[in-house]
Amino acid sequence: MKRIFVAILLLFTWLALSNSTVAAAMGSGNPYLDAQTGVTYSLYKPVNTSGLVQTKFSLLDCGVGIEQWVAVRFASGKKVIEVMQTMAGVHCSNPGLAKKLPSVKVGNVSASVYVFCDPAKAVAFKKCSSADIKTVGGYMTFRLPGYYKMKATDIEVLATGGFTYSQLLAVSRSMTPASTTASN
Repeated sequence: MKRIFVAILLLFTWLALSNSTVAAAMGSGNPYLDAQTGVTYSLYKPVNTSGLVQTKFSLLDCGVGIEQWVAVRFASGKKVIEVMQTMAGVHCSNPGLAKKLPSVKVGNVSASVYVFCDPAKAVAFKKCSSADIKTVGGYMTFRLPGYYKMKATDIEVLATGGFTYSQLLAVSRSMTPASTTASN
Protein backbone atom coordinates (compact mmCIF):
# COMPACT_ATOMS: atom_id res chain seq x y z
CA MET A 1 0.00 0.00 0.00
CA LYS A 2 2.84 2.35 0.89
CA ARG A 3 4.48 1.69 -2.53
CA ILE A 4 1.26 2.58 -4.35
CA PHE A 5 0.98 5.79 -2.33
CA VAL A 6 4.60 6.75 -3.12
CA ALA A 7 4.11 5.91 -6.82
CA ILE A 8 0.97 8.07 -6.98
CA LEU A 9 2.72 10.90 -5.13
CA LEU A 10 5.67 10.75 -7.55
CA LEU A 11 3.28 10.72 -10.52
CA PHE A 12 1.43 13.80 -9.25
CA THR A 13 4.72 15.58 -8.52
CA TRP A 14 5.97 14.82 -12.02
CA LEU A 15 2.69 16.02 -13.57
CA ALA A 16 2.76 19.23 -11.53
CA LEU A 17 6.35 19.99 -12.58
CA SER A 18 5.59 19.17 -16.23
CA ASN A 19 2.53 21.42 -16.27
CA SER A 20 4.34 24.31 -14.59
CA THR A 21 7.04 24.20 -17.29
CA VAL A 22 4.43 24.34 -20.05
CA ALA A 23 2.51 27.08 -18.25
CA ALA A 24 5.65 29.17 -17.89
CA ALA A 25 6.46 28.82 -21.58
CA MET A 26 2.91 29.49 -22.74
CA GLY A 27 2.03 32.15 -20.16
CA SER A 28 4.96 34.51 -20.33
CA GLY A 29 2.76 37.53 -21.03
CA ASN A 30 4.59 38.07 -24.32
CA PRO A 31 2.44 36.70 -27.17
CA TYR A 32 5.44 36.44 -29.50
CA LEU A 33 7.38 34.24 -27.09
CA ASP A 34 4.29 32.19 -26.32
CA ALA A 35 3.60 31.65 -30.04
CA GLN A 36 7.26 30.85 -30.72
CA THR A 37 6.97 27.78 -28.50
CA GLY A 38 4.47 26.27 -30.95
CA VAL A 39 6.05 26.93 -34.36
CA THR A 40 9.32 25.87 -35.97
CA TYR A 41 9.95 29.09 -37.89
CA SER A 42 11.42 32.25 -36.35
CA LEU A 43 9.04 35.00 -35.28
CA TYR A 44 9.87 38.66 -35.74
CA LYS A 45 8.43 41.78 -34.15
CA PRO A 46 8.49 45.36 -35.49
CA VAL A 47 10.38 47.70 -33.19
CA ASN A 48 9.02 50.72 -35.11
CA THR A 49 5.22 50.81 -35.48
CA SER A 50 5.06 54.55 -36.27
CA GLY A 51 3.18 55.18 -33.03
CA LEU A 52 0.49 52.55 -33.62
CA VAL A 53 -0.39 50.26 -30.72
CA GLN A 54 -0.83 46.51 -30.93
CA THR A 55 -4.55 45.73 -30.92
CA LYS A 56 -4.57 42.07 -31.90
CA PHE A 57 -2.31 39.02 -31.93
CA SER A 58 -3.59 35.80 -33.48
CA LEU A 59 -2.31 32.32 -34.25
CA LEU A 60 -4.37 31.11 -37.21
CA ASP A 61 -4.78 27.75 -38.88
CA CYS A 62 -3.45 27.56 -42.43
CA GLY A 63 -4.43 24.05 -43.43
CA VAL A 64 -4.16 20.41 -42.48
CA GLY A 65 -0.57 19.49 -41.66
CA ILE A 66 0.65 23.09 -41.96
CA GLU A 67 1.91 25.10 -39.00
CA GLN A 68 -0.20 27.97 -37.76
CA TRP A 69 0.59 31.45 -38.99
CA VAL A 70 0.81 34.64 -36.96
CA ALA A 71 -1.24 37.77 -37.66
CA VAL A 72 -0.61 40.91 -35.61
CA ARG A 73 -2.51 44.18 -35.95
CA PHE A 74 -1.30 47.64 -34.91
CA ALA A 75 -3.77 50.51 -35.15
CA SER A 76 -4.59 54.06 -34.16
CA GLY A 77 -7.65 55.73 -35.64
CA LYS A 78 -7.90 54.76 -39.32
CA LYS A 79 -4.22 53.89 -39.64
CA VAL A 80 -3.53 50.15 -39.55
CA ILE A 81 -0.47 47.97 -39.96
CA GLU A 82 -0.86 44.21 -40.13
CA VAL A 83 2.11 41.87 -39.91
CA MET A 84 1.58 38.30 -41.09
CA GLN A 85 4.23 35.59 -40.64
CA THR A 86 4.43 32.02 -41.94
CA MET A 87 7.04 29.35 -42.36
CA ALA A 88 9.05 30.13 -45.51
CA GLY A 89 7.29 28.88 -48.64
CA VAL A 90 3.84 28.58 -47.03
CA HIS A 91 1.08 30.93 -48.22
CA CYS A 92 -1.79 31.41 -45.79
CA SER A 93 -3.09 34.89 -46.61
CA ASN A 94 -4.08 36.68 -49.80
CA PRO A 95 -4.09 40.46 -49.51
CA GLY A 96 -5.96 40.95 -52.80
CA LEU A 97 -5.37 42.55 -56.19
CA ALA A 98 -2.44 44.92 -56.26
CA LYS A 99 0.15 46.38 -58.58
CA LYS A 100 3.70 45.14 -58.05
CA LEU A 101 6.25 47.94 -57.80
CA PRO A 102 10.06 47.73 -57.94
CA SER A 103 11.60 45.78 -55.07
CA VAL A 104 13.45 47.47 -52.21
CA LYS A 105 15.98 46.35 -49.63
CA VAL A 106 14.80 45.44 -46.13
CA GLY A 107 18.01 44.83 -44.26
CA ASN A 108 20.00 42.40 -46.38
CA VAL A 109 17.00 40.96 -48.23
CA SER A 110 14.90 42.06 -51.18
CA ALA A 111 11.27 42.96 -50.47
CA SER A 112 8.47 42.97 -53.01
CA VAL A 113 6.29 46.08 -52.85
CA TYR A 114 2.60 46.19 -53.83
CA VAL A 115 0.00 48.94 -53.93
CA PHE A 116 -3.78 48.30 -53.92
CA CYS A 117 -4.60 50.04 -57.20
CA ASP A 118 -7.67 48.82 -59.11
CA PRO A 119 -6.62 46.98 -62.31
CA ALA A 120 -10.10 47.63 -63.76
CA LYS A 121 -9.13 51.32 -64.01
CA ALA A 122 -6.36 50.87 -66.60
CA VAL A 123 -5.14 54.47 -66.80
CA ALA A 124 -4.98 54.95 -63.01
CA PHE A 125 -3.46 51.47 -62.59
CA LYS A 126 -0.67 52.29 -65.02
CA LYS A 127 0.18 55.51 -63.13
CA CYS A 128 -0.12 53.87 -59.71
CA SER A 129 3.01 54.36 -57.57
CA SER A 130 4.29 54.06 -54.02
CA ALA A 131 2.76 57.50 -53.29
CA ASP A 132 -0.69 55.88 -53.71
CA ILE A 133 -0.12 53.64 -50.69
CA LYS A 134 -1.24 56.58 -48.51
CA THR A 135 -4.67 56.66 -50.17
CA VAL A 136 -5.35 53.03 -51.17
CA GLY A 137 -2.95 50.99 -49.03
CA GLY A 138 -0.24 48.53 -49.89
CA TYR A 139 2.09 45.88 -48.58
CA MET A 140 5.58 44.39 -48.67
CA THR A 141 6.62 40.75 -48.62
CA PHE A 142 10.05 39.40 -47.75
CA ARG A 143 11.80 36.42 -46.20
CA LEU A 144 13.97 36.69 -43.11
CA PRO A 145 16.36 33.95 -41.97
CA GLY A 146 15.70 31.59 -39.12
CA TYR A 147 17.56 32.07 -35.86
CA TYR A 148 18.32 29.64 -33.02
CA LYS A 149 18.20 26.73 -35.53
CA MET A 150 14.61 27.55 -36.56
CA LYS A 151 13.29 27.81 -40.11
CA ALA A 152 13.15 30.99 -42.19
CA THR A 153 10.05 33.18 -42.08
CA ASP A 154 7.97 34.78 -44.85
CA ILE A 155 6.68 38.15 -43.69
CA GLU A 156 3.97 40.39 -45.11
CA VAL A 157 3.57 43.91 -43.75
CA LEU A 158 0.31 45.52 -44.91
CA ALA A 159 -0.62 49.19 -44.41
CA THR A 160 -3.97 50.98 -44.82
CA GLY A 161 -5.78 54.07 -43.60
CA GLY A 162 -3.33 56.81 -44.59
CA PHE A 163 -0.11 55.01 -43.81
CA THR A 164 2.62 56.25 -46.19
CA TYR A 165 5.09 54.21 -48.22
CA SER A 166 7.98 55.54 -46.09
CA GLN A 167 6.19 54.47 -42.89
CA LEU A 168 5.50 51.02 -44.38
CA LEU A 169 9.16 50.72 -45.30
CA ALA A 170 10.29 51.85 -41.82
CA VAL A 171 8.08 49.26 -40.10
CA SER A 172 9.31 46.52 -42.46
CA ARG A 173 12.94 47.44 -41.85
CA SER A 174 12.45 47.37 -38.08
CA MET A 175 11.59 43.66 -37.86
CA THR A 176 13.65 42.16 -35.03
CA PRO A 177 13.80 38.59 -33.71
CA ALA A 178 10.93 38.35 -31.23
CA SER A 179 12.97 36.41 -28.69
CA THR A 180 15.58 39.13 -28.15
CA THR A 181 15.48 41.53 -25.24
CA ALA A 182 15.48 44.49 -27.65
CA SER A 183 12.06 43.51 -28.99
CA ASN A 184 10.29 43.13 -25.64
